[in-house]
Amino acid sequence: MISHRRHFLKGLTAGGISPLLLPFLHNLRAEDNGLLPKRFLFVVKSSGLTPAELVPSDLAPSMVKPGEKEGWPAELVPAKALIDIPLKDHQLPASLQPLAGFADQLTILQGLSGKMCRGGHSAWYGALGCYYTGNEGNPGRAASATVDGALALALPSIFPHVGLTLGGKVLTGVKDSVVYPGISALAADRPLPYQASPAMAYKSLFGIAAAGKAAVAENHLQTMLLDHMVDDIKRVQRQIGNADQEKLDHYLSAFDSLRDRRRRLKGLEADIRAAAPTVTDKFTSEVETDRIEAHFDIAAATLISGISNVVNVRADTLEVTYRGLGISKHVHGLGHSESVAGMSPVEARRRIRTFHLEQVARVASKLKAVPEGDGNMLDNTLIVYLSDAAEKHHGSGIEWPFILLGGLAPGGGGRYLQYPAYQQPGHHTIANLYNTFMHLSGHPTDHFGRLDNQLPVALQKGPLPQLLS
Repeated sequence: MISHRRHFLKGLTAGGISPLLLPFLHNLRAEDNGLLPKRFLFVVKSSGLTPAELVPSDLAPSMVKPGEKEGWPAELVPAKALIDIPLKDHQLPASLQPLAGFADQLTILQGLSGKMCRGGHSAWYGALGCYYTGNEGNPGRAASATVDGALALALPSIFPHVGLTLGGKVLTGVKDSVVYPGISALAADRPLPYQASPAMAYKSLFGIAAAGKAAVAENHLQTMLLDHMVDDIKRVQRQIGNADQEKLDHYLSAFDSLRDRRRRLKGLEADIRAAAPTVTDKFTSEVETDRIEAHFDIAAATLISGISNVVNVRADTLEVTYRGLGISKHVHGLGHSESVAGMSPVEARRRIRTFHLEQVARVASKLKAVPEGDGNMLDNTLIVYLSDAAEKHHGSGIEWPFILLGGLAPGGGGRYLQYPAYQQPGHHTIANLYNTFMHLSGHPTDHFGRLDNQLPVALQKGPLPQLLS
């Protein structure tokens, strides 16, 4: 099987094929050598990630306390010692229910701090880079690589890093252009760009499939991407083994949903869909939830195709209003507990969080469906959900929650893990977590970003031992 695969792969690559098939074939070759690809998907929300809302429901009475003011979010009770609990024995909270089917690969991580970063509306580059930068309206300069940038260098592909967003800086609304949101950097003074338009992201990422075909117009490229690959795909399918044919089928299906949306936009299926509910093309929709869903579809296709191993979806900004969820107040107002029609601000924030995690679950399901090695793609992927404002709308950095999902999850997943509170013995920082990610990538680091001068240096170096045991 392996020798046959190696033989046909050599013949294919020597003969020349469509550029978008090269990463797929490269990953097959890596499997032959026992080297499975590693992938990271970061999902960064604004306005804080409420720690109390991540506690398993049956543990909340002892681990959660009322908010500082009436109507404010509940608060997490700080831990004096490490809490490490298997999730299989407990009930996920309401907004985490979309991840219930992945509980064995899920880690809820609490108790880390990031006081080396600025607080407020956003820590900017600091949230992923572990350093202080900028002010309330400006990200300042990138002092060094952020963790997604460092991983992009460690796990290179056609596109080292793919950034997808709705808008620019944290206090801006929806855009339709390339933006620099100030949260990711490849190195000092090298900020990474994000694509705010799903349609433009689609074109820039997958348009290389038409390379060398001068007769293909831009509109044809947008609507019929897979057609350019048909000859190569048929050639591969005639020679590839049954197991690898299944992988190729999943590879193609990731793009097929994108093509389907473009066809709907052009009305090519209008007649047969006339009796069905109206289908809005999410790639050009003005509704924020549609655009976010489209970005997550692009993220899944990007990882499955292998054209990038590191994707960052900046899920929203403070000026986004989730009209698609029935929420009439923008995220900024919800963070200040302003009233919203039909629900409390806490419930509105919970709806937003649930929506984000529904998108994460969709990507996880697509990855899990693709065979890889003795398992599937999700086994070799880590999805990281966090906020660039730490634990609340005006984050302090004393507590910085994370949700980790995938077989690459440190420690294997299936855990609720809460570290001792800030300045307690055994406390750790987000820098330790990012060191852990670098260890998982095969490019270990002992320190990341800058130190918190209020904590012992030794506790801020190296990975989190509980997650690498």
